Amino acid sequence: MIMPGLLDKPRDQYTWHRRGVIYQWDYLLAQLTAGLSGPPIHLHVVRHAESAANASGMITGQSDAELTLRGYVQALGLGFRLRYKYDVAWVSCLARTYKTIQVAESLRFQKISRRPICADSRLNERCLGDLEGTPRRRIDAYAAGDLLYAPNGGESYLDLAQRLLSFLLDLRRDTQCETRAIVATHVGPMRLLVGIINDLDDPRSVLGQRFSNAQTYSCVFRDLRWPAFIRKEVLHGRCEQDMGIAFKAADYSEV
Repeated sequence: MIMPGLLDKPRDQYTWHRRGVIYQWDYLLAQLTAGLSGPPIHLHVVRHAESAANASGMITGQSDAELTLRGYVQALGLGFRLRYKYDVAWVSCLARTYKTIQVAESLRFQKISRRPICADSRLNERCLGDLEGTPRRRIDAYAAGDLLYAPNGGESYLDLAQRLLSFLLDLRRDTQCETRAIVATHVGPMRLLVGIINDLDDPRSVLGQRFSNAQTYSCVFRDLRWPAFIRKEVLHGRCEQDMGIAFKAADYSEV
C-alpha cells in the first residue's frame, strides 16, 4: 500500500504549508546577478531514506512511494547523526521526505525544529513524465549536462532550477539572523542545491553528483548568486516564453 501524500494527512499531525512562488527568470536573473548576502545559515540538506521504488530500481519522480524497512533504518540512523535543534525544517510535498524527518525525529528528546516543519512543493523531485514507473537507466542527455532536456510530459533540470532558486531567494531574504536549517528533499534537487551553493560551473559535474538515501550535505550558506553552471544564453528561449508572467503559483497536485 502506498503511503498517502502529505497533503492527505490531518493538519495537526505534520506541518504547515508554504505556498511558495516560482519567480520569473528575468526577475531571478536581476536579483542574483547582483547577489544577496546575509547572516549565516547553517544548512543541512538531506536526501530522503530508501523508498520502495528506489529498492526496486524504478524511476519515481513526483510519484509517491513508501519507505522500505531499510529506509526506516536509514532514517533512524539519520536521527542519531542530527545533533542540533534546527530553527526551521523544510520538506518537499512528497511524503517520503516528511516520513524520513518524522522517523529521524522519533529518536530525539525534542522536536527537530523550533518552528513547525514546513512543506514546500518547490523542493519536490522533478516530474519525469513518461519515465515515472519505468526501470532506472542511463539518460544520455543528463550525462551530457543538458539542463534543457525534459522527458515527455516532464520537467527539465532548468525547470527545477527555477523552483529551487526561487526557494533559496526567499530563504535568503527571509533570514535576518544566524539560523540553523534542515531541508529534506530528493536527489535531483540535491544535485542543484549543492551545485548552486558550491558555485560549480560545469553542468555535467552538477548533474553527475551522486547522493545515497539519507545522505546529508552540510554547509554555511551566506551568499546567493547566479549559478555559474547555468549559462545565461541557455535562458534566451525560455525567457521569451515567460515574457509578461510575473510569477506562477507552485503546483500541489503531485502529492
